[in-house]
Amino acid sequence: MNKNKPSIPFVGLHAHSVAGSIFDAIGYPQEHMDFAYENGCTALALTDHGNMNGLPYQVLHAKKMQDEGKEFKPIYGVEAYFIPSLSEWHDEYNKAMEDKKRARAVARGDQSGATIEDETASKRTQDILKRRRHLVLLAQNQQGLNNLFNLVSESYKAENFYRYPRIDFELLEKYNEGIIAASACLGGVYAGSYWECSTYDENGKHAGVDKEAALDLMRATTARMVEIFGDRWYAEIQWNNIKQQHELNQLVMQVAAEFGVELVTTADSHYPN
Repeated sequence: MNKNKPSIPFVGLHAHSVAGSIFDAIGYPQEHMDFAYENGCTALALTDHGNMNGLPYQVLHAKKMQDEGKEFKPIYGVEAYFIPSLSEWHDEYNKAMEDKKRARAVARGDQSGATIEDETASKRTQDILKRRRHLVLLAQNQQGLNNLFNLVSESYKAENFYRYPRIDFELLEKYNEGIIAASACLGGVYAGSYWECSTYDENGKHAGVDKEAALDLMRATTARMVEIFGDRWYAEIQWNNIKQQHELNQLVMQVAAEFGVELVTTADSHYPN
């Protein structure tokens, strides 16, 4: 194969690197980019957890690749932590702080420009204070990149940060121009509806889901996202060896068909190869 002419009509739109997804990824952005290129891809998005710390690596390595005659496009993005309403979350947070005993248990530490993702906690019903769902955001143009910077900056403000940086519908309405959004993984906004409508056995293992209840919640999310993003909102499906993923895929495809939303399939890669 001519290494200057990639040939696979697939672009990875959901990827994590060690630069921004601490303890949840291996390899720097340039390693991910090189492997994608060497295997026939022409572009790759980086969507680290809650930050864009890998972007400088993308910019510099893309220039190096270009100088070597390799046509490759870095796509700038983030897998943001999302809740529907920060104001409602603030109310719950303040109530918890009034309980001194609980306040000691959930005392907030200093904000950091990096977060450590807890994938297990992402895939279950969450305590209101820790609640967050994943949302993939990709820059479509320079305005979109500027808005990603704004969203990440807002998410790390003291009032929006508790263990994880957060954004909500209100911030998306303010900073959505030039951004493409997707529903993410088993820790994503659609998956949140799935977990909230699930039941568990006495050992805490997933025992089933009320599909109709989950679909109703997913429809409400879809209506709001389409209102904000229009045709820049995508329903994301993934393929792995997890039973719940395939159940979720079926629900995602149903909701997408009802609303005329396009599907995007991702690898959600956490390794360069």
